[in-house]
Amino acid sequence: MIVSCGDDDDNNPVPVEIGADVTIRNTLQTAADPSQGGTGGAEVAIEDIIGVPAGTFELSATVSNGIEFDNYLNNLYDNDISTDAITFTLVADANDPFYSAFFRTIEAGTFDRYYLTFTGGHNINGSSSDNAAVSLNISSTDEVVVVIGEGWNFNPGSTFTISLN
Repeated sequence: MIVSCGDDDDNNPVPVEIGADVTIRNTLQTAADPSQGGTGGAEVAIEDIIGVPAGTFELSATVSNGIEFDNYLNNLYDNDISTDAITFTLVADANDPFYSAFFRTIEAGTFDRYYLTFTGGHNINGSSSDNAAVSLNISSTDEVVVVIGEGWNFNPGSTFTISLN
């Protein structure tokens, strides 16, 4: 009898490796005209909307067993990346002096995008979301985009998880 104790992980790698380096950046696209506080259908970096220097909210982290981007966007989201999931939790307080004016259900024509770029690439082949208003686009072997759209409950305590495969 021959028995093999080899590791099959090389044939079936996890979607995201612990220790992977990842950078996050955010954009917003709204149908509303700029005169009404929207982007007129253009995808715009969040820094341009808020009026802070370019790259202010482009952050890097290493995937671990903890939250990679806690209090991202000045205490808006906790963003957790694991080997097989991406989870966002809206952590801003209901009375937050900046965000409370924007809490609502996201309307048609609005897309809040989070670009995740993996320095050494990723092994994500597909995904499923536990929220119909959220999806994941696989842009390349180095980048995926979390897309939050119409119907997302943009309110304190809201959360979603994207399962990766």
